Amino acid sequence: MLVVNSDFSMRRVWLLIVGLLMFTAPGLGQGKRLWVLRSPGEMVEYDAATFAVKQTVKIPAEAMKSPESIRVNRAGQILFAIPVPLPLAEEDVASAHKVWFWNGHSGTTIDQGVKREVSTTGSNQAITETAPVPFLSADGGHLFWFANSARRLQREGVDLSSVTTWRAWRTDLSGAGREELATTKFPDCRCETGTCEETCPYGEFWASESGVEKFFLMTQFVPGQSEPQYKATTLYRQAGGKWAATPLGEPLLRELDAASDGEAIVEAIPDTGCCGWSNQSNDQTLVLSNGKRTTVFDEQATYKNSDYDVSFYTSNARLSPDLGYVAMTIVSTAQPNKPFQLAQDGDANPEESQRIRRALTELPAVEVKSMDETPRLVAYVPHATLVGWMSEKEILMVEDHALVVYTLGTGSRRKSGLRVEDAGRVFLR
Repeated sequence: MLVVNSDFSMRRVWLLIVGLLMFTAPGLGQGKRLWVLRSPGEMVEYDAATFAVKQTVKIPAEAMKSPESIRVNRAGQILFAIPVPLPLAEEDVASAHKVWFWNGHSGTTIDQGVKREVSTTGSNQAITETAPVPFLSADGGHLFWFANSARRLQREGVDLSSVTTWRAWRTDLSGAGREELATTKFPDCRCETGTCEETCPYGEFWASESGVEKFFLMTQFVPGQSEPQYKATTLYRQAGGKWAATPLGEPLLRELDAASDGEAIVEAIPDTGCCGWSNQSNDQTLVLSNGKRTTVFDEQATYKNSDYDVSFYTSNARLSPDLGYVAMTIVSTAQPNKPFQLAQDGDANPEESQRIRRALTELPAVEVKSMDETPRLVAYVPHATLVGWMSEKEILMVEDHALVVYTLGTGSRRKSGLRVEDAGRVFLR
């Protein structure tokens, strides 16, 4: 209860009340954790409301070169592990692969479990390889691990056949106490081109950037010679202490975000361009929810750019906390001050070329759409890159290398004074 003394002016009371409201307002990032990767090898946590430094954590120097391999959760844990693709290169077999893990108090390293085993089967060699990828849990209680284990038959250096098993398990924070969660064995595969990764399936997992909470996804795909072929996606959801598998109707091509329970998923449909071409199909971004697919970004409908080899697409996307909006960063394969060519089947169109040029001068740009049955544009901010949602009405973005909080509806900006190299080095949880 607030007691007003006789010498305490009403103006001071009002200022105090406003101050308390501002301090507790969700729009100021209450409950969010904000980390920035900084040279020469530090993760710095800032107060999400005031942008004051809270703590600094030393991380491995090699993490500076691979910020996309850094994971952070709301518990304040940090994980750095570089995924190792199959088949293993000789240097991968010879190297010691370690996971660096900050448990919130101290750092340690954990063996990643990358290994190759070779045996003789008749006149063939049997090569079994595995390369687990670790992931944080959202609550900070476990580490999750995902791995393809591929057994190839090889003769004189040529792949003959392969069988791959995809597994998911979790451990304690030291990597011990393995608990199996899911196992999928893919069909036996003949390596028709002599290289198994061109024709045989693997599993690729996806989980929220904040860590595994109630679900994760696995997509079966074939890497292929020029582009991957996506076969099927399975949703694994936790219920009653067990993880149940639910096949989705169509495979997901590129997951960008999802609700904490997996009920809403943001998916990008990338361009099919290959062999030096960038714009051979229509880039789209969809939200999958309750069996419906809602288009929130459509390249050709927006930019009408089919005649030129310039592709527009979403580099990232985030659902708002109340799932009422989706924010996206729009980028392009071209630059405004450089020439671009006609598409493979395009015709010269000066009006279209000029329209593309004007659009390129505004990129990257942040776009926010409502999640109505017919999504409507709520905000468009040129020369900005999305980081994430501070609250249901505020987004954090990077403008001219500075962190800025943008408010929907009013369009107001709150500049932090923090300069960053790029949005990929900012982690908002």
